[in-house]
Amino acid sequence: MSDHARAAVQRAIDELGYVPNPAARSLATRRTDSVAVVVPEGEDRLFSEPYFSGIIRGVSAQLAIAQMQLLLVLTPDEKEYARLATYLSAHRVDGVLILAVHSGDTLPDRLHELAVPTVLAGRRGQGEVLGHVRADNNGGARIAVEHLLATGRRTVATITGPLDMDAAQARLDGYREALAGTGITVDEDLIAYGDFREEGGRAAMRELLLRRRPGLDAVFAASDVMASGAVLELRASGRRVPHDVAVVGFDDSIVARHIDPR
Repeated sequence: MSDHARAAVQRAIDELGYVPNPAARSLATRRTDSVAVVVPEGEDRLFSEPYFSGIIRGVSAQLAIAQMQLLLVLTPDEKEYARLATYLSAHRVDGVLILAVHSGDTLPDRLHELAVPTVLAGRRGQGEVLGHVRADNNGGARIAVEHLLATGRRTVATITGPLDMDAAQARLDGYREALAGTGITVDEDLIAYGDFREEGGRAAMRELLLRRRPGLDAVFAASDVMASGAVLELRASGRRVPHDVAVVGFDDSIVARHIDPR
């Protein structure tokens, strides 16, 4: 198109107030200018866990810069997967980001088979074949426990996340490695299993204090949310934090900044 013709078209657009039809453009380009963020959890977990809000906020900001839309989808159970996979495969989005994947999740494989561009926040296990981004969960946990040991604590417990999640398993592995690195034998009674929720942290802390090791002097919780629950339970039992029992969480989320002590 010549410069003269281009200028004439632009004048007509300005005079008529023309706005391109996104549906028609999508048919022509095979693009929707939208990305789906899939959270395989229910609403209660989505709104109570700062991990999700932080990622969604970051994704939304970057999509806005690229002038793209975010589609938020909750899939609380396996029966929703097939319907969602069919919906997403019909060229309704340009790509999918899946948060908080578990080892048995089948949705990523279904999307991969349907040629839907997919990225995971985390991974299902060490053999993950799909593109993914994750924190150094093992190294972070190891540093946290090494810090507790460096302050003189010796009976260090841990509260894990659900072990069908790679992040939770890696943080437990880091806990074990830190103890082994200083010659301390891992005491299985000091490992309490949680679920990344505050109440799960409280319940696990209660189990440790009442039935396992009431004399423990430190706790590494695999998330800040569980750490906050552990602190509440420690105080309810009369323990001072950190004087009697030191507590370290994981994530550096807003929860860590609003609990006392931070």
